[in-house]
Amino acid sequence: MIRTTADFMIAPYETIEALVGLQRIKEVYFEKDQECFPIMENGGIIGILTRQDMMKAHPNRIAIDAMNGKFAYVKPDTPLWSAQEILKKNNLAALLVGDPKAVSGIVTPDSIKRELAKHTDLLTGLYKTDYLYYQAMQFITSGQKVAVIFADIDNFGGINKKYGHIKGDIILKEVSALLLANISQGTSLCRFGGDEFVLIMPCSQAAAIGFTKAFEQIVCDYTFCDNIPITMSAGVVANETWDQDFSCSQILSYLINKASLASTLAKKVKAVGRTDKIEIG
Repeated sequence: MIRTTADFMIAPYETIEALVGLQRIKEVYFEKDQECFPIMENGGIIGILTRQDMMKAHPNRIAIDAMNGKFAYVKPDTPLWSAQEILKKNNLAALLVGDPKAVSGIVTPDSIKRELAKHTDLLTGLYKTDYLYYQAMQFITSGQKVAVIFADIDNFGGINKKYGHIKGDIILKEVSALLLANISQGTSLCRFGGDEFVLIMPCSQAAAIGFTKAFEQIVCDYTFCDNIPITMSAGVVANETWDQDFSCSQILSYLINKASLASTLAKKVKAVGRTDKIEIG
């Protein structure tokens, strides 16, 4: 479920010997349309030559003079999001998948951007569920407590029928923006599907309930497009201990499902006139 470097690395790839001239390398670049080249010397990779390196250097230079030496090795099972963090944190030109003795592919900032685009909801700009599974893995493997919030817009189907899907899309974008503006650092957010949103918070159940109540009030007080009245219902579930017999994805799937059922119950409670809006899984 979580994409890894082995899933989107550039392979096969061309390498360039250290003494090859840039003019020849540019010819290879246009032939192969490869984003960057590992530079070889004495059978080993000593640096990375990027498109930017080629553009900045004099055409009479050789590869070893123009290359960018910043790269790192990562394992094939390195998650997409980890690869992104490694590149950004260390300002690297590329990641080499494997080890110095055997490199199976290359990961570049551009290849990561292309992959991230597949995991980003086009309407709201929020990540899709793969990101949640990665974040949950980080929390669970580090032993942190986790709360899951499953929230959706009340009667969204009726809103689409009454005001039209274009207005419905605007409301989804507005709700997404409100969530992003109000979540705390460390909280992970995704559009789960339709009008449903899932948040993972490294906090206690009580703290997650406090956030949910506050956010539901923010939604009630907010002026949406055409003054369309919007309310939301949510379910909250927390797990502070982890059964080692289950994988991270199994644990998160269980928590999301439980929070979803709690959200459905919250809608039923609201429908019979009670003021409770949050149900605890």
